[in-house]
Amino acid sequence: MIFLFYLAWLFLLGAVICQIIVLIKMFKDAGPVQGIIGLVCGIWAYIWGWMNSGRLGIRNIMMIWTVLLILFLVCYLIGGMAAMQSMTTTTP
Repeated sequence: MIFLFYLAWLFLLGAVICQIIVLIKMFKDAGPVQGIIGLVCGIWAYIWGWMNSGRLGIRNIMMIWTVLLILFLVCYLIGGMAAMQSMTTTTP
């Protein structure tokens, strides 16, 4: 189960790539101030991306980003719990 912990980081890498794509769109469409805010505060980039996904044609990117974030959380939590459980030892 520890592999889930490492798999989670691959999902996170994909989510970061999606965030970069949205940030590029944000800089082009909303200007540098919004882009810098999105760079500093990732949740703003996520919300802005969903709000403008239909107009900018990035609905698929946003869906992928959402799925990757959910998969990251699930794998990270399950993998982390499995790693913690394997570290515990019982003494007789």
